[in-house]
Amino acid sequence: MERERLPIIEFESRVIEIKTETPTTKTLVFDISDIDFNFYPGQYVMLQVPYPPTGEILKRAYSIASPPTQKDKLELTIKRTPQGRASVVLTQEVKIGDRFKIKGPYGKFIWLPQMSKSIVLIGAGSGIVPLMCMLRFIKTAQLWDVSAVLLYSNTHYEEIIYREELDRLSELKNIKVVHTLTRERPEHWKGYTGRINKDMILREVPNLQDNLYYLCGPPAFVDDMASILEGLGVEKDRIKKEKYD
Repeated sequence: MERERLPIIEFESRVIEIKTETPTTKTLVFDISDIDFNFYPGQYVMLQVPYPPTGEILKRAYSIASPPTQKDKLELTIKRTPQGRASVVLTQEVKIGDRFKIKGPYGKFIWLPQMSKSIVLIGAGSGIVPLMCMLRFIKTAQLWDVSAVLLYSNTHYEEIIYREELDRLSELKNIKVVHTLTRERPEHWKGYTGRINKDMILREVPNLQDNLYYLCGPPAFVDDMASILEGLGVEKDRIKKEKYD
């Protein structure tokens, strides 16, 4: 399907809000009210991150969390990783008012309603971010004829990014949210435990062959999910992948 190529632009923007999503994850909200920035759900930007210890400017790719319908603010959700120099700066040191250079949009991990009215989103950890952009787009653009199933895997309950918002989205008739925890689970937990597997997909995903699938997370996770889907007879060209190293 042909779609318009959006212009890649570079701009400077100021942090106007910082949201704590989990103990290791924050969302930075940037003011883009005076910038004509357009993107498709699932795309990412390159963020220039000053790194004081060495004086370097680190360039890092971050998926866009906010939907394209939100014209005044751009949201990037960042999970802190022990070896990730940029992620430590962005989750621990950034203050409201700090300015960053941003360039984009980039990426072919894109969903638009004309591509499919039935999508299955499978994510692990911070792999939820571009998938959340798609879900937010469905809601804010009022795409009630689109059906979406999200299968979301995390190690611990406390690490479920956007947990309360996902609960609210799951109340919509056309969005289904399925959680699984792979390590510890609280006593009140009613979701699945263990990794996303063939049985879970068969139980939760209707009309396997008719959906478009979006997989996002660590490389091994994405490869495993693609193998399961292909083993269930899903055609390769119906599976879109985005790997987070």
